[in-house]
Amino acid sequence: FSRLLLEKIKYCLKRNEQVILLQNRRGYAPLLRCRDCGELVMCPNCQVTLTYHSAGKYLQCHFCGFTNNNILDQCGKCGSFNLKLSGTGTQRVEEILKEKFPDMQLARLDVDSIRSGQDISATIQAFADQKIDILLGTQMIAKGLDFSNVTLVGIINADTGLYLPDFRAGERVFQLIYQASGRAGRGKKPGQVVVQTYNPDNAVIECATQLNLHKYYKIALKERRELNYPPFTWIVKLELSGPDRAALEKTAADLRSFLKKPYKGLEILGPAFCYREKLRNRYRMQIVLKSLKTADPGGRLLHHFIRNKVTENKKFISKYIRLNIDINPISLL
Repeated sequence: FSRLLLEKIKYCLKRNEQVILLQNRRGYAPLLRCRDCGELVMCPNCQVTLTYHSAGKYLQCHFCGFTNNNILDQCGKCGSFNLKLSGTGTQRVEEILKEKFPDMQLARLDVDSIRSGQDISATIQAFADQKIDILLGTQMIAKGLDFSNVTLVGIINADTGLYLPDFRAGERVFQLIYQASGRAGRGKKPGQVVVQTYNPDNAVIECATQLNLHKYYKIALKERRELNYPPFTWIVKLELSGPDRAALEKTAADLRSFLKKPYKGLEILGPAFCYREKLRNRYRMQIVLKSLKTADPGGRLLHHFIRNKVTENKKFISKYIRLNIDINPISLL
């Protein structure tokens, strides 16, 4: 917490006003790292780090659900006992808030704290009835909530997800800040928003904090046009996955060599390993097709190409290799 945000929370609580705090990362800490060799504790099934959860004291993968109840105190690579938790999740934020404001009523709303839709409804109703002073949560609290007594919204780490290798990463961060900011000052009382960031000059952060939708729209549109991404192209993601890394690479290379460009305006990228290379014991690679709308206005050429070259050709699909065709994918991660 910055001093500014802590002071504003204290001021609101004194005036019996309510606060919404957004931290778009669940758990206590997303990393357990050896401080001597730098080794991270990873999921055995996925190429992602295990997140530490203080409630129950366990490490968990948020993709496959793998859980390790034996918290490591020694590095599996170098044998060092110098392990440290890094990063901040909602449970860590909750702990700090209870230390700073022991008399306030706090509710945390994330996947770990709720068991059903009734739990969500009960928490939101209690907040509406002003039985809760601070509502802390992930993106599920960023939109759709309307409380007249909320005068402060704090975004703990606005940079989360900002630099993911996906052309929609900035758009998602902008949406989250923009939507969360709209929760403050919805009644007669004026509202304030505190956005904590290490990148205040970033165009996404700057436009979101100014609530300047038109400016960000023009920036995003310019980037999309230069890189041939939607809305200027039709896009298709061919994602191959399999348990054997070498076999997957060969199949992906074979598929790529088979995909000859049939018309001008089609761009084929890859194959390349996905950002999250391994999930649920399966390695993942992708080939991305981008078809300019000026050359293919209705997308028929691209659909014809996919149908003839991919869906009707079974040699790239086997008992071990899966092929998923995603038309206009939401994410390239």
